[in-house]
Amino acid sequence: MVCGDRLSHILTKLIRSATGDRGDGMRALFLGSIGVLAETSELQRQAYNQAFAAQGLDWCWNIATYCQHLATAGGQRRLRELSGGHLSDSDIEQIHENKQKFFAERLAGGISPRPGICEAIDMARSHGLKLGLITTTTPKTLAMMQGALAGAIDFTAFHLVTSKADVAQEKPHPEVYETALQRVGVAPREAIAFEDTLASQAAATGAGLTCHLFAGDYAVTTGGAWLTDNPAVTLALARAGSSAETHYAAAE
Repeated sequence: MVCGDRLSHILTKLIRSATGDRGDGMRALFLGSIGVLAETSELQRQAYNQAFAAQGLDWCWNIATYCQHLATAGGQRRLRELSGGHLSDSDIEQIHENKQKFFAERLAGGISPRPGICEAIDMARSHGLKLGLITTTTPKTLAMMQGALAGAIDFTAFHLVTSKADVAQEKPHPEVYETALQRVGVAPREAIAFEDTLASQAAATGAGLTCHLFAGDYAVTTGGAWLTDNPAVTLALARAGSSAETHYAAAE
């Protein structure tokens, strides 16, 4: 994995030395779930277990179990799936509210962006791409993440930031991406997206976008396509067009 000054050097050489139709036609970069920006899976798993205990439940998600539940998008949806109908909506809402509180406590000291995220944002800005954070998380969770990442990411750079409040149907339904395309004013072929789970990736591809899977530490990727371990490098390759692989190797 490439990072820091070396990554910036490679990206600069790549963009300057390679051109292609795809790069010329790209007008927007969409970063999806909050897990694309920062790795929070373990913090959230711990917060859920605290919330279960606070509710008097003997549930405990180990890492393997939590990985399985991440295949379902949306925290409250996961809780309904786990309860099998044995918890009321008010119980589920209370558990999720407590989870949010415990998660916020873990974010209080700040959190670091994932590799390549800051570089991808900087690249999008320098090349005039419209930037979107296209999530269906709750406004409260979104605000917590923005606060935790404030020292590393300038959220005023985003042309559009969505949340659960903007749509009737959460991911994996494509509504949020369809809404984003309309609000930003670009066609699906003019945007590239990054998501951290297969379910969220399906939301983007369902709206006609090319979406790369920047999987989180606990995400299940079996059967996944378009995997990447660094959005900045992938964005540079996409902008550079079909000759990019050769130029990327030369830049290294």
